[in-house]
Amino acid sequence: MNTEKAYSPLGRLGRIARSFPLGQKRAYSNWRLRHKFFFIFLIVIILPFSLLIYYSYSSTRSTITEHTYTALNGSLAQINTNVEKRLEYYNQLSNILYMDAQLRNYLSTDYEQAYYYLDAFQYINRTLPSLMTLNANILGITIYTGNHTLYSDGQYVKYTEELAPSLEEQVLEAAGNTVYFHSEDFRAEEASITIARSLSYFSLQHPYGILTIDINDNEFYSLIKMENYNKSVYIIDQNGSVISTGDQELKSNQLFDVFPIQEKLTEDDGYFDIRIHGQERFFTYKKLSNGWATVITVPYDELLANTNKATRNIIWYSAVAIGIAVLLLYFTTKFMTKRIEVLLQQIRKVERGDFRLSIKPMGHDEIGQVSFAFNKMASTIQTLIHDGYVKEIARKESELNTLQAQINPHFLYNTLSSISSLALKEGAMQVYQMVNYLAKYYRVSLNKGKRIILLEQEINLVKNYVAIQKIRFRDKLHMHYDLDEQLFGTTTIKLILQPFIENCINHAIWDESGINIIVKVRREGDGIVLQVIDDGIGMTPEQLDQALNKSGNLSGYGVKNVDDRIKLTYGEEYGVSIFSRLGIGTAVTIRIPVISDRHPEYQLDKQQALLE
Repeated sequence: MNTEKAYSPLGRLGRIARSFPLGQKRAYSNWRLRHKFFFIFLIVIILPFSLLIYYSYSSTRSTITEHTYTALNGSLAQINTNVEKRLEYYNQLSNILYMDAQLRNYLSTDYEQAYYYLDAFQYINRTLPSLMTLNANILGITIYTGNHTLYSDGQYVKYTEELAPSLEEQVLEAAGNTVYFHSEDFRAEEASITIARSLSYFSLQHPYGILTIDINDNEFYSLIKMENYNKSVYIIDQNGSVISTGDQELKSNQLFDVFPIQEKLTEDDGYFDIRIHGQERFFTYKKLSNGWATVITVPYDELLANTNKATRNIIWYSAVAIGIAVLLLYFTTKFMTKRIEVLLQQIRKVERGDFRLSIKPMGHDEIGQVSFAFNKMASTIQTLIHDGYVKEIARKESELNTLQAQINPHFLYNTLSSISSLALKEGAMQVYQMVNYLAKYYRVSLNKGKRIILLEQEINLVKNYVAIQKIRFRDKLHMHYDLDEQLFGTTTIKLILQPFIENCINHAIWDESGINIIVKVRREGDGIVLQVIDDGIGMTPEQLDQALNKSGNLSGYGVKNVDDRIKLTYGEEYGVSIFSRLGIGTAVTIRIPVISDRHPEYQLDKQQALLE
């Protein structure tokens, strides 16, 4: 059965804790408390202001848009009503001529057989100018006829061939209904709107003429002229051609070339927003009964001019308020965290072991109460350290001194017994050798009551001890040394190797062939590693636990004693670890720090060290 066990001063819990690295904390958690307070308060201040400004602007914009639509919708309705009334008025004028039987007779008569066409012209020249006189915005009234026997005066009566084919076609298709045309360029001085209809009162299939009435564009411009303040009004036909507008800066006769809104004008009326050339505009429209449409547009910059001005004022006032708040926050957080920083400085003093606190009263709030409690706690800890920790160290020193006093007589007893036995059997020379080795051993081990010796002296102490034991056990003890002599100038506490050599000799020899013991000294990193390795009988895990934890047995007490003394002297990271396997042997590893011979407790000079 093979059994092995390793003894570590940190224990299993320490090894597990070291195997898991600490996760990195978030950057925010590493900020100073003052910066955290400042950051949080800043957000608490800026966020409501931002939301308030955004809500104010959005609600104002929505309200103004609704009010604007309501106002513009009223304007649209009024404009369309006026335009419809004017068109209806001129349509009624055309009805007068449409239903004039005398005019129909004059236009339908064949004048090749008759010579009274002068009566027709006299009637026409009396009727049409009278209508134009009553309506100053009528630029002209023309009757286009296909009767070539009727003389054409080039003003009131013209032949159908002089009429544009497209206009003639549309008029004839309307079958007596009114058709509306307009000038190609609304900016022309003689820009006009033409009302046309076929004169087919009794026979829709055989009209006797086509009537056109040209109306000055000013007739309709006057209806929208007063509506052009802070907005643009356009009257357009079905194709988007501008009929009339107050926008004199319009660069095209096609509204859709300037504002691509054709796809938006699908209903009889409505409104929408669109961004054109980087400018956001509001549009509203309403169609007329003849297919025309009135469109009003307003740039949002003008629509929201007062709102934008008010928003800028709010932003400036908010910026000033935030600036003042930031200053107040800075001084407030500085005042709030100043006491915490003072308290943290005192905590760090306690962390360094300095319990002499100088905390002034900090009030009765939570920080003041924490300060008072910490001050009282530090005082209590200082008392407990003085009454507990110092006394415990004194007790440990006393126990170690007592243990040292027990070990030395025990060894002296065994040695003197050996000397007595050899004196009877071997003679005076061996007695001399053992006494000589014994004297050297005690000279080093006692060291005038000092605990610190050179590492070279510790090795010499082991060699003196082994020399005595070799006389006792003759050929059963085989020693081997693997020593880094560059470390001989370092210091160590005394008697850290000898107890383990003693355990090897007293408990590990299990046959007549004896035992091999190897003593190694080497440097590893910032420490010195000393090893005692034997090929003796070894130990079971239960025996190893007993050896490490014994307090009543002297040999076990020596193992624990060495580990306790190393930890008390150098710290918990140093000490003894043991590996053992039954039937193979035992390896003891001792780890101590590298400390030169200038250690304050080492006061022996080089010459004395060499003599010993």
